Amino acid sequence: MDYNPILKSIAKNIREIREKREMTQEAVAGLELNVRVYHKIESGQGTPSLKSLLIIADSLGVHPKELLDVPLLKDRPLKRDFPKRKRQLSKAVKKSVTTPVKTKNHPKKV
Repeated sequence: MDYNPILKSIAKNIREIREKREMTQEAVAGLELNVRVYHKIESGQGTPSLKSLLIIADSLGVHPKELLDVPLLKDRPLKRDFPKRKRQLSKAVKKSVTTPVKTKNHPKKV
């Protein structure tokens, strides 16, 4: 799957939120994020890490899900569900389940 359109949509969303708040790229990047890294993320040239998205969301004063709320993610079909596998027992567990435990009969001391 090509993720570039999704990354471009996220970048556009970040830029629109920043412009609505009348903030500069430097103000959003702050001290925690390099301005060049932020510029690449906002222009869609860089792939943001989770930490970068959290820093940007915090600087913009929004919840991180607002940055990721893009139409391309909503329209994507979900991956098909895979049937659940039956859990296989290990050989040791199978042996203990299928064979009875042998106990020794000790004579009682008088």
